[in-house]
Amino acid sequence: MPILTQPVTRDCTNSLGIPVDNLSLQQAVDRIVMMALNRDGNARLVSTLNVDFLVNALGWALSRPRHPELLEVLRNSDMVTADGFPIVWLSRLMGKPLKDRVTGADIVPALATRAAQDGLSLYLLGGKEGSAASAAQALTEANPELLIAGTSAPFIHTSGPQLMDFSEDDEATITKINFSGADILLVGLGNPKQELWFNRNRHKLKIPVSIGVGGTFDFVNGEVSRAPEWVQQLNLEWVYRIKQDPARLWRRYARGLITLGILTAPLMYYRAKEVLFHRSGAKEAVPKLRWQSVWSSRNQSLSVLSLPRRVRAKYLQALLKSLIENQDNGGQHLLDFSDVRHIDNNAQQEFFSIGALLRSAQSNVSLLGLSPSVKRHLAACRIIDVIGEGFSGNTLSALAQAPENLGIHETGCSSYAMNRTTLIFLSGRASGESLDGLGLFECIAHAARDRTCILDLRNIALLESAAIARLQAAVVDVYERGEGAILISGAGPNIRQMFRVTGLERSAIFIDDSTLLASISAESEMHG
Repeated sequence: MPILTQPVTRDCTNSLGIPVDNLSLQQAVDRIVMMALNRDGNARLVSTLNVDFLVNALGWALSRPRHPELLEVLRNSDMVTADGFPIVWLSRLMGKPLKDRVTGADIVPALATRAAQDGLSLYLLGGKEGSAASAAQALTEANPELLIAGTSAPFIHTSGPQLMDFSEDDEATITKINFSGADILLVGLGNPKQELWFNRNRHKLKIPVSIGVGGTFDFVNGEVSRAPEWVQQLNLEWVYRIKQDPARLWRRYARGLITLGILTAPLMYYRAKEVLFHRSGAKEAVPKLRWQSVWSSRNQSLSVLSLPRRVRAKYLQALLKSLIENQDNGGQHLLDFSDVRHIDNNAQQEFFSIGALLRSAQSNVSLLGLSPSVKRHLAACRIIDVIGEGFSGNTLSALAQAPENLGIHETGCSSYAMNRTTLIFLSGRASGESLDGLGLFECIAHAARDRTCILDLRNIALLESAAIARLQAAVVDVYERGEGAILISGAGPNIRQMFRVTGLERSAIFIDDSTLLASISAESEMHG
């Protein structure tokens, strides 16, 4: 996964955990053409989101999707359009309305015209037997210069016992598609088949861009007629479609709309709360980020940002820009949400980018202090899983990481002196002799004169009894002098057991990670 799958410059709105691009039909076609011309070896996906997609991907539990793979495919699509008025309505509910709906049935004819002008070729995959071929014929009749690279209608399995044979079943289809040399692949398998088929074959596809178009081939070849323009303008095309095939469609639409109503009920509550209690005043100014440097050493640093009570979209956009600009400086960034009481609905989209930063291998960002009410709000918007459920990120792991090329029988040490606290991270195998060689006990004695000394042991492979005895002596000396305090963090089961078997557990004061992170965050208050 790239470091930032949702760029800050991408104009999207959150639709129940799926980012939808704010595009007109012409803008969508332009972007697809750009993807088709970008033959860099990456297979890109365009998804056309409607209520069926939401129902198939989401579950009733706010933090657990019905189909996790489908949800991830949709979230990581290179472009997502609003195929249906309910998606547009959702964007309005979120306070970030989309320009218009852009359906697969609109994209395909418009794209065919543009492809004919630019000399791009199309491959049509899916539909009933003969449907793709009929659609291709209709498109070429309307655009004589259009190049059709091929058509096929294989039977695709995405569930059941037949799924075990997918590799063999897909091989012939993928070979045919790649051999065609097409620029754009139209996948009309319906949801979720088309998205799952693309996902399992994306590393084999040589076509630059694929578009999930559902049942669009039947619209193109005239087998199913679209509603009159005035009906579409009134956002009642779904009523027109039910009238055409009531036996099949009325249950589908009724189920989808009822499910959507239930899923969006919490959002309606938060939207009403925002309108009533968090009204916008004057035009929002460019926010100022007040980063507080907690410590800085030669090769490491930690900065804390306390977010405001109300978090707006512009604030998160500025925050993301700041994080990206400082991504390579080796510093850790802790985002403190302790004071946050409300996150605007139209600011939810930025959490996709924050989540991408948290998951990246080069991550230097962690979250702290998300209140239960804020968590519930993010869960209702279906993005709580985007930022993870631990909310502590990996700052502690990064700070405690052993130095490079350190053997397991050696002892490593990293220390960070702050205003009121000194953090000492030990790693490797700790014996009394190795800790003496590091000068650890002199460091503790000096640091504990006027501040709290926290000794973190999360990366200790073995803490020998002699080392515990030396630590005990240091603790006694500090308390006898009545200066400072020594606390122990990151103590796993083996470390705790060593304290027990040496009979020195009662003299040690252990703290958990939340307490440790809170003490780090509190250091920023002195800078404020």
